Amino acid sequence: MPENKSTARHTGHTRRTRSLAAVALGAAVLSVASQAPAQAASVATWDKVAQCESTGNWSINTNNGNYGGLQITLPTWKAYGGLAYASRPDLASKKQQILVAEKILAGQGPGAWPNCNAGLSTDHAKPYSDRIGAYDPATQTFYESNDNSTVAGSVKFGNAGWIPLVGDWNGDGVASVGAYDPSTATFYLSNDNSTTAVTAKFGNPGWIPLVGDWNKDGKDSIGAYDPATATFYESNDNSTVVGSAKFGNPGWTPLVGDWNGDGVTSIGAYDPNTQTFYLSNDNSTTAVTIKFGNPGWKPLVGDWNGSGKDSVGGYDPATATFYLTNDNSTAAVTTTFGNPGWIPLKGSW
Repeated sequence: MPENKSTARHTGHTRRTRSLAAVALGAAVLSVASQAPAQAASVATWDKVAQCESTGNWSINTNNGNYGGLQITLPTWKAYGGLAYASRPDLASKKQQILVAEKILAGQGPGAWPNCNAGLSTDHAKPYSDRIGAYDPATQTFYESNDNSTVAGSVKFGNAGWIPLVGDWNGDGVASVGAYDPSTATFYLSNDNSTTAVTAKFGNPGWIPLVGDWNKDGKDSIGAYDPATATFYESNDNSTVVGSAKFGNPGWTPLVGDWNGDGVTSIGAYDPNTQTFYLSNDNSTTAVTIKFGNPGWKPLVGDWNGSGKDSVGGYDPATATFYLTNDNSTAAVTTTFGNPGWIPLKGSW
């Protein structure tokens, strides 16, 4: 096999598809400055490549010089930044392998997988870019958008008074819904946007629920924030506390995200009085300070362009308008979605 190329073996496999009934909802893109790159592919297409290369085994190592689901060589892994995640592709999560594969695809084109590149030439969707959504608390209904404009699906989940959650609970690369009962500090997580797959009590009543990939395993798990002490608590197994950190000040809004693209979710905080974001890469010191948005807006965090790094955004609840930035400075996307009074969401639907 040529260096910096991967070999092919098998064919087939697609990502699971959800049964979300599309509904009509007023939403209009006011301006969209960002465009998909010339070379990119959705998770579904990468699943097909992996099925062909390795029968979809993302942790395979047969000592043939090619590793992981996409059979990437070590020189290629190193050249395209894979060492930020793991020493070999098979030791990295599916998401991390795909993020490196996106860079390979951009640099070498579909020919990097000469016999297993079906769809790589035509599917230009970024695999893990976050899109917006909204939650109607009156009906406990989640609305998702794949294009930051129109409704791609909706689902009712949880009960009145619960807090909506979104995360990739099973590591399949697709975000699904969840809900948090603040009166009992109980999380309810769904993998199919219908039934509850995980029920977990974590933290104390009155705390704020968190969602993140704290250990770089490609799956989101839960956490909680104590607003009285400005303390974050994280769990890798949706049960025990594996880490805690105090960051920011009481009265600030807790944030979590992968600010530096290392595959690990870390913490941050937002001061609503000054519209200032404080982001930490080590759960201790402030790495980035950003002022964005206007008084009364709600802070948002997401990987809006599929770069592997989260950046900030803002949501104007009075107009149901999202303002998203890729550079933590200028708004790349401005779009209205949902209705005033709804809760903003984001996820890789």
